[in-house]
Amino acid sequence: MSTLGPVDLVILSFPADHPPDSFLAAVEHVERRKDVRILDALVVTKSAEGRIGRMELSDIESLGDVAADIAARRTLGMVGVEDVDEIAVLMEPDTTVLALLVENVWAREAAAEARRHDGRLLASVRIPHEQIAEVEAELAGAAAADTPT
Repeated sequence: MSTLGPVDLVILSFPADHPPDSFLAAVEHVERRKDVRILDALVVTKSAEGRIGRMELSDIESLGDVAADIAARRTLGMVGVEDVDEIAVLMEPDTTVLALLVENVWAREAAAEARRHDGRLLASVRIPHEQIAEVEAELAGAAAADTPT
């Protein structure tokens, strides 16, 4: 895997006993388009009473093909049982979390070139959509205030 692009662990929370089928279909579509490659995934559930459970992707019928592709890559287990406790602390009751280990395929060539020159990733920060939306709204408001009437 020396040609691996940058890898992110993305943890998504959903109110329900499993992620919605439409979201799972979107994940499968993005991977088929080869924008990203899912290296591993873990599904963690938390009941209304606070009981923690774990599911395999293959347990979610609509993700059978994705689960089979990940298994074929032999990358299962990178996000493991030991991660469940850490993820559970972040969870609200009566939710399901999908933890995805995702390779950013689009950046694979740039990452390989950086490594060739002894470059390394020092930090990576994911900015939540809500923060971007807030800033966009503030900028739009400021632009509207500056526009002569």
